[in-house]
Amino acid sequence: MKHSRPDIDARRARLFVTSFLRQGWLRVRGSFVPILQSAVGAALAWFIAHDLLGRPDPMFAPIATWVCLGFKLDRVPRKVAELGAGATLGVLVGEAFTLVFQAGAWQIFVVLVVSALLGRFLDRGDLFTIQSGVNGIVVLAMTVYAATASGGTTTPAGRGSDALVGSLVAFVFAVLMPRHPTERPRRYAANALTEFARTLEMLAHGLKTADVEEIQEAALAHRSLRRVMDTWEQTLVTAREVVNLNPTLRRERPVTRELDRLYRLARRADRSAMMLNRQSLGMSEEVGRIPVLGGLIADTAVAMRAIVDAVRAWERPTRAQELLKDVARRSDPTLMTHREGWRPVALMSLQRALVVDLLQMTGLSRAQARALLPESQGRPFAVDAPIPPDRSDDATSILWGVRMYPKPDAER
Repeated sequence: MKHSRPDIDARRARLFVTSFLRQGWLRVRGSFVPILQSAVGAALAWFIAHDLLGRPDPMFAPIATWVCLGFKLDRVPRKVAELGAGATLGVLVGEAFTLVFQAGAWQIFVVLVVSALLGRFLDRGDLFTIQSGVNGIVVLAMTVYAATASGGTTTPAGRGSDALVGSLVAFVFAVLMPRHPTERPRRYAANALTEFARTLEMLAHGLKTADVEEIQEAALAHRSLRRVMDTWEQTLVTAREVVNLNPTLRRERPVTRELDRLYRLARRADRSAMMLNRQSLGMSEEVGRIPVLGGLIADTAVAMRAIVDAVRAWERPTRAQELLKDVARRSDPTLMTHREGWRPVALMSLQRALVVDLLQMTGLSRAQARALLPESQGRPFAVDAPIPPDRSDDATSILWGVRMYPKPDAER
């Protein structure tokens, strides 16, 4: 199927805009609650410093809370403490220096050098050192402004305690906020796998109709998918650290391990799909429609959406596994015509690799997944070599099959 260049450009523009708006809405939806929490924390820090401790202008208290908590739920207590300690150190250095030398250009130079060196000595994190220097500069600048406004000289007092109050409030929020630590990585896992299914659907339709442009658009969609997967990885890293640091969240550790496994398998499946897309493009340009492969990929996309449903509900992906088993049994290289040499068989091999990756995402080991594939002669693979201990992704999942979040008895 041929398309004119204006039609192609319009379709790609719509694809880009749609992807941009969808990802923007996901960011807003994911940041709304943490922004509210950070705002509440900043207001609480001001209240404690101003109303309870009697500080006249404790601006560093809400600033420290906001800087430490930010606008994301990726609040690892260790990083929050690092930011808070760095902010407090910078304020204390700047405050101590201005008490003796007032403020000016050379004072800023000295405060930055001293606070940065202290920061590097006390902590290896970059954020700690950056916060030390920034808050030292802010203290100096506020001193100059206050002196100008009053027509004389003025020195700060107690701003270090303000920063400490704000930092402590932020740390308490990060540790005790009643949020499920694996909720966000599960949501982003579902978002990433939904995008993945969408790219497979585009590729399948392009193969069925010999629409080369749609196959190219599927490759472009894969780039957006990788951005979503990067965000999934970030939320997963945060969840893993929170769970490991908080002993009350011990029951979440198997969940984070399973999400880790899903993420690594999804990355592997993404590589298989990208290779399949690239080879499909060249093959479609040469021979036209490839309905057998297109049908298999379309069914694979249906199974992928079933995996999404299982991840959202966090229950065993039984339906997805049955769908993929059926696709695996039909992924037979002998079904592909050999009139174009090795390339049709290569396409089927990539499809088979993708199906194996997805079957592992449903809980099977790699050996179990491969055993479901027919050989070229129609014989199944044997469940052969044992899985090395360093290839835990290729072992059977220890979690799927256990519902991690059962409904209350009253709802059963």
